Amino acid sequence: MLCGNVVGITCASLTFIMLLTGILSDYWLVNFGKDLFHQGIWQQCTKNLCHRLTGIAFLDATRGLLICSTAFLLFGILFSCLTFLSYHVGKVTASLAAAAVETLSAVFLIIGMAVYTGNTSDRVLNNSYNYQWSFFLCWASALTSILAVISHILAHTVSPIPGYESV
Repeated sequence: MLCGNVVGITCASLTFIMLLTGILSDYWLVNFGKDLFHQGIWQQCTKNLCHRLTGIAFLDATRGLLICSTAFLLFGILFSCLTFLSYHVGKVTASLAAAAVETLSAVFLIIGMAVYTGNTSDRVLNNSYNYQWSFFLCWASALTSILAVISHILAHTVSPIPGYESV
């Protein structure tokens, strides 16, 4: 139980750091062609001159989904902290609550990344555009988020649940 909770909070914290770094950085897409630039989900920079990206529907959707994912992840980390206090309400342990909230976070994250990937993949395949480290960092955070969910579910299954049966 303790091992699953430690792995769960470690993966959730790592997911938060990677996701926040990926969201806030500007290296999602880079053009190595004649008009060199790098672009994130918030702005595009060319030769130290940056401008904000507005009015692009798929970027707005990606931003919203990733922000929701981050918010759910923060609640998941809070529930992960409560697991060390053996907090439970009825048969719902803090590990199960953390797993549920982190599952929502992972779903929002994967959908957001799929929206971005689906709308930019034609440019990457047909032009001199390439995905960069921020993009891959967010996909890696989806994997660590899934690991956090699995470890919290495993911690929940092995934890004793107090109730009338144990009295």
